Amino acid sequence: MRELKPMEVDLGRIVLIGTVLYAVAAAVLLPLQSSLTHDGHGRWPWVAVSGVVLGLLGLVYVKRRDRAIARDAADAPSAD
Repeated sequence: MRELKPMEVDLGRIVLIGTVLYAVAAAVLLPLQSSLTHDGHGRWPWVAVSGVVLGLLGLVYVKRRDRAIARDAADAPSAD
């Protein structure tokens, strides 16, 4: 049986796309806050803002993780 290796994905790009989508949602929802609050949906803009903040934190985490992985790969002895 073959050993399966983890699929490599560009996590930075994935987190960036999600953060941009949340930023677009925030840009659309924040000007509408008063009407959203009147209709009982006053939390929606803040959910979008929270998504942006968490996405930015995620970008910092992914960049640090990628640097650590690259550093460990450079320090590891080669199997050749």
